Amino acid sequence: MTSNIGSKEKNWTEESFRELFRGSDDVLFQTCRFGDKTEVEVVLAYAEGLARTSDIGDYILPELDRMYREGMDGDPFKKLSGVLPLVQTDQSPDELAEVLFQGDLLLLFVATGEVGFIAIADKPTRTPFESSTEISVKGPRDGFVEDITVNIALIRKRLRTPSFHVEHMLLGARSKTRIALLYFRDILNPTILTEMKDRLKRIDVDAIFSISQLEEYLSDSKFKLLPVVDFTGRPDYVMSSLLSGRIVIVVDGLPMVLIAPAGISLILKSPEDAHFNYTYVSFARIIRGISLFLSIFLPAIWVGLMSFHPDQIPYRIMATISVTRLGIPLSSHMEMFLLLMLLEIFREAGIRLPSAIGQTLTSIGGLIIGDAAIRAGLVSPSVVVVGAITAVSGVTLVNQTLSTQVSLMRFFFFLLSALLGLFGVILGMVLLLGYMASLKPFGVPYLTPLSPLNFKQLVVSFLRVPWSKMKKRPMALETIDSDNQGGDS
Repeated sequence: MTSNIGSKEKNWTEESFRELFRGSDDVLFQTCRFGDKTEVEVVLAYAEGLARTSDIGDYILPELDRMYREGMDGDPFKKLSGVLPLVQTDQSPDELAEVLFQGDLLLLFVATGEVGFIAIADKPTRTPFESSTEISVKGPRDGFVEDITVNIALIRKRLRTPSFHVEHMLLGARSKTRIALLYFRDILNPTILTEMKDRLKRIDVDAIFSISQLEEYLSDSKFKLLPVVDFTGRPDYVMSSLLSGRIVIVVDGLPMVLIAPAGISLILKSPEDAHFNYTYVSFARIIRGISLFLSIFLPAIWVGLMSFHPDQIPYRIMATISVTRLGIPLSSHMEMFLLLMLLEIFREAGIRLPSAIGQTLTSIGGLIIGDAAIRAGLVSPSVVVVGAITAVSGVTLVNQTLSTQVSLMRFFFFLLSALLGLFGVILGMVLLLGYMASLKPFGVPYLTPLSPLNFKQLVVSFLRVPWSKMKKRPMALETIDSDNQGGDS
């Protein structure tokens, strides 16, 4: 007899049962004897801190004692299932370990060597609260937490229909992390569902502990430059994505969920878009698109103009800039590089410190050091203005993965501009557009509906039309049911 995880065990003894969890001091055992002559032995096992132990003494043990005193022969599961929520498990060590560590109570009936469980899980969790990364102004304020059951319930209470499916899977050879696939069976393209399941099955890792980790595994390439899945901490945004024909992945232990497939039109959207007037939302999305462009290319364009093509700058502006650069020892591309590095240092410092202190340090520190750098003659005021516009533009981006990748792209295009001038900027734009056009996450073009061009869908995706006009789901998703009764795609 062996207790190695993964082996099959049909008849358990108390010794083999205890041996399975040897070394896990947080697993507590209790041997109980029942009947008039106390000849019936039942071994209880549960994980400390994960189970509601009061239930054991309040009703499980008294009910077992009563049933055995009245006389109970034969299969204990048939006799007890009517009075206790006792479920018979697969007798493998893997199954027993999974059940115990999710907080349930294991019961070994020594006479038959069989193990069952009673659901008394009471894992540490927190109350659903507003997401700290996606602030709600007019929308609902309940956000996802680290418990997969609570997160699914937050979505299910909004979608009370049997066509909304929830499929559970386990990932991680050691962590046995529960994940759930959420989708509408009569909306989602079956090809996307099949591709998602295949990619999840190919994941071979010890543990899943990060949303970014799972995001990388689901990407088409190991070296992705742009996010191909979106993530959110708001149930209302998940509901909107599901209704548009996308699939959602919920991971136990993480307060964020993944949405796939995601293109550039989805990534530039905000959960708050559904709660504001369509005219303002359309304007805000245009601002986000401009901000994305400025955040990536503004430093490169500035360096290209100042270092290689100053004749392209209007004379009055160039005269003003020349006056402010008098006495500056650094070239224009070196002072821009210095400022960009300072911005990244401040951003990293703001992330590492507590939120209130971090925001204060980033704001005040940026003002003080920027002013000191100008007074010391290290950088010109015009470069500080360009850097400030670049930093503020990056903050408008909703997707945090995109925001971090923009920082890397900014330095890459800055380098091209420092070497080749505006020709380097144009080359960078062509390379970026070519790369984006080549992406097809789960078979859906990344630039859709911009490429391939669909003008009608372009207006709906990148802007916002009144709810009464949103009658179709995104064509690129090739949904089963294309009619949309309402919902932002």
